[in-house]
Amino acid sequence: MTQSVPEELSYDPAVTERSAGEAEGWPAVPGGFDEVTAPWLEAALRAGPVPGTGAGLDVDVAGVDLQPLGTNVGFLGDLARVAITYSRGDGPPTVIVKLPTADPGGHQVGSILRAWAREVAFYREVAPASPGARVPRCWYTGADDGAGRWVVVLDDVPSHPVDTERGATTAQAEAAVSALAGFHAAWWSGAAGQRFGWMPGFDTTGVGGLAPLWADAHPRFLERYGHVVPSPTDRWLLELSGWLGAWSERAATEPLTVVHADYRLDNLLIGDASVTMIDWQTALRGPGPMDLTSFVATALTVDSRRRLEDGLIGRYADGLAAAGRRVDPDWLRRSYDENLLWWMGQFANNLSRLAPDDPDARRALDTMVERTFTAALDRDCGRLLA
Repeated sequence: MTQSVPEELSYDPAVTERSAGEAEGWPAVPGGFDEVTAPWLEAALRAGPVPGTGAGLDVDVAGVDLQPLGTNVGFLGDLARVAITYSRGDGPPTVIVKLPTADPGGHQVGSILRAWAREVAFYREVAPASPGARVPRCWYTGADDGAGRWVVVLDDVPSHPVDTERGATTAQAEAAVSALAGFHAAWWSGAAGQRFGWMPGFDTTGVGGLAPLWADAHPRFLERYGHVVPSPTDRWLLELSGWLGAWSERAATEPLTVVHADYRLDNLLIGDASVTMIDWQTALRGPGPMDLTSFVATALTVDSRRRLEDGLIGRYADGLAAAGRRVDPDWLRRSYDENLLWWMGQFANNLSRLAPDDPDARRALDTMVERTFTAALDRDCGRLLA
């Protein structure tokens, strides 16, 4: 597999420059959970989430109890819940510490995407300016690009367990789509005039450079996942690398926002009255329907998606309109279908490099693929390739 990184997946060198300047007065970025000790966490909480802001906590940490959350919680990140005992000051009783995955396949994908540097940059620059409590509070970010180490320390947000196999309930799906519309509206077509140099975007770098990676990966993907890919979407998949460039160029001229770019049920913490979005490793500026299709196609069973899909698309449009961002319904439906094709290509590209040993993880990936490709078939998205 090629190790090159397309230009559109790179980020501004200023991220690296800021990282290099953190060495003095900032705790070293841990290479594993064995380095997340009481002294380290105390230094991290004192330092704060953004270098140079002086926004840390004045606390002394007496002890920590770290519990890894398991290998199936995230494909690109390893997570642990850390209970904290304080000898002085007040701080969060528990936090979530996130490190790059140790899984070789996942680490390869994350390296290509520059996923961990992007997530650190997101929590430093985007999250503080995002409306409401739609992302977890970040207590510390650390980056050592030279050593290939990154870390985020986040609030342990209360949430209800979700069963991705059974899919989201109607209420959960509606809440997730409403939260998504609210977040997108805040950044719609450059709201507040902000751009982030490290963030890839359809309107800056484009995504057409992914085409060679897609062409290389898709036959390998079909060898591994062909048993859950309905015909004729297997043939559509092989045409996508030729379609990507022209679509990328046109989409760059249409409404854009900050998108999560992996908005799935496992990346949401759903509480009694809130939806919190986690795992911002792939944030970029792109079409809002990229996130809408990701959620609707993967978070619902095929039968539920067929029943709820039109209503959820309408709910998304209504949420944007309520925030002053009205969209053309015809554009929204077309972009929705185009982004189903995008996810066919992206899932095939990324998942072709993942071969988890755990049967539950394999089943979860099979389910995600089958649901997405079936959604594209139901909506006859292949017509867009003609």
